[in-house]
Amino acid sequence: MKRYDCLKLVAEILDPEALVVANVGPISREWNALRPSDANLLQVNLGLCAAVGLGLARSLPHRKVVILDGDGNLLLNLASLADMANQNLNNVTHIVLDNEAYEGGGGLPSATRGKANLALIAQGSGIKDVSVATGLDQFRELARTGLKSPGHYFIVAKVEKGSVADLPSLTLDGKEAKYRFARYIERTERKQILRPRYTHI
Repeated sequence: MKRYDCLKLVAEILDPEALVVANVGPISREWNALRPSDANLLQVNLGLCAAVGLGLARSLPHRKVVILDGDGNLLLNLASLADMANQNLNNVTHIVLDNEAYEGGGGLPSATRGKANLALIAQGSGIKDVSVATGLDQFRELARTGLKSPGHYFIVAKVEKGSVADLPSLTLDGKEAKYRFARYIERTERKQILRPRYTHI
């Protein structure tokens, strides 16, 4: 099962108003090619996707929040799973695209190539709706349920290493991604988030 095919299914199912947090590296690049939108927060630093998603879900409980994570990314902040479980969230779908490698860092193996099991870790953290997909049809059904239903869903998709070669590169850096996303929230929620540094000008 390829990561790009999983992301393509998510893009087909996802509500246009859903907020998406995607980790730095190939996931952000592939997701942006499939669903370019100001509702995407791209290039989120290693270990921070779940934490940022948690903050969004708590701040905007009426909005669906989708976290597109990698195994290497999540392994750098496993405590975020316990924090999320303790909040009893009802609007989060956390998808971990597990290729058992730090692909953006040269393909070094992650701990899931060994004994680490992210689904069991999520269950042990207190997340109730945890599932693992090893094939595309199975992933489609799990994603449809998770993206269209209230609740806190944690889906591990076991994918192959490798990216789509001919996709355009991302043209925005982390700062631009942050401001674009924040302005989108301001427009759609009609609330001011960012304030000018110099208000006397």
